Amino acid sequence: MYCSACGQALVPGAAVCPRCGRPAGVAPVPFIYNRVHRHVQTLGWLWVAYAFWSVLGALIAMPFLEGMSHGWFGHMHDMQVWPFGMYGHWHWVMQVVIVALFLRAILSAAVGIGLLQRAPWARVLAIVAAVLTILKPIAGTVLAIYTLWAIAPSLSAQEWDGMKRPM
Repeated sequence: MYCSACGQALVPGAAVCPRCGRPAGVAPVPFIYNRVHRHVQTLGWLWVAYAFWSVLGALIAMPFLEGMSHGWFGHMHDMQVWPFGMYGHWHWVMQVVIVALFLRAILSAAVGIGLLQRAPWARVLAIVAAVLTILKPIAGTVLAIYTLWAIAPSLSAQEWDGMKRPM
């Protein structure tokens, strides 16, 4: 017979392991694979993918928003395309939009990495990010609903607290 903790060969009839002190004959506690365990890895990778999607969207939008703001499109000089006017005092709105897109990407990456590492703060941050993302059509809404369904209920909080971080 061998110790279930360290693998040391046990002397027949021994009450404890001579190496680690674990009581002989005690079976290890079985791992309980609950709902949060099943979904946290998937959620983590989806949030990381959503962060990359947000960065890609910001990089694609940046030249067009800046072009509209500064009149880079020559045929638009006399048009009022943007509601605040092409050359008004509102050109800073474009930079705010771009910064907001990058901040959303940073938040999404932090949620994804935290969930993958099973950090204690990741569940709360994921719920906050899901609430902020729920109105972002299609991808954001689906991800937010999945996140809230998987980790927001009170039973999920108990399961999250019971999870150990991977070694």
